[in-house]
Amino acid sequence: MSGCDGETIGFFGGSFDPPHIGHIILARDASEQLSLDRLYFVPALQSPLRAKPHAASFEDRVAMCKIVAENNPWLGVLDIEGSLPSPSYTINTARILAGMFPGADLIWLVGADQWDNLPKWKDYLELCKLLRFAVASRPGCGIAVLPPPRPEAVPLHERNIEISSTEIRERLYCKLPIDHLVPGGVGRYIASRKLYLSH
Repeated sequence: MSGCDGETIGFFGGSFDPPHIGHIILARDASEQLSLDRLYFVPALQSPLRAKPHAASFEDRVAMCKIVAENNPWLGVLDIEGSLPSPSYTINTARILAGMFPGADLIWLVGADQWDNLPKWKDYLELCKLLRFAVASRPGCGIAVLPPPRPEAVPLHERNIEISSTEIRERLYCKLPIDHLVPGGVGRYIASRKLYLSH
């Protein structure tokens, strides 16, 4: 992919089941705090840490992320994990990203809880050579010091926004409105596809 040398590109991996306002706020804050040239949502096919399958299909979750990106030109969506083996190990994605964006500084967004478990991720040492990590921590919560070899942790100050995809799915199951929690286009897509109406 051309035009990548010297750029700083961020990647926000997750289930996005569904994507919501909190995801957009974190993505925008990360883009500004890290001075990113671009940022991408990277929906997971199946998280290794998730025992149950996602409530919505990978295709539906990608489609909802693309709806979010349509109204946020600084944001893109990569559906590369759909063609990778399940579960979605970040190292497999990182190898592809390194080829897609040669010469770019690649930063993967993680929460402080994920950061603590990073040494347990598959092919951890190679992963740390391919990616830097921006660690979102809330006020009063520091970033843990990992054992050697220590990857660089770029601090990312997260707002205290209590919105979760689980809450949104529960509200839909209970036939409660979600218009204050997701962008309008995502809400309309969910309604048209009749998503999240059952457990």
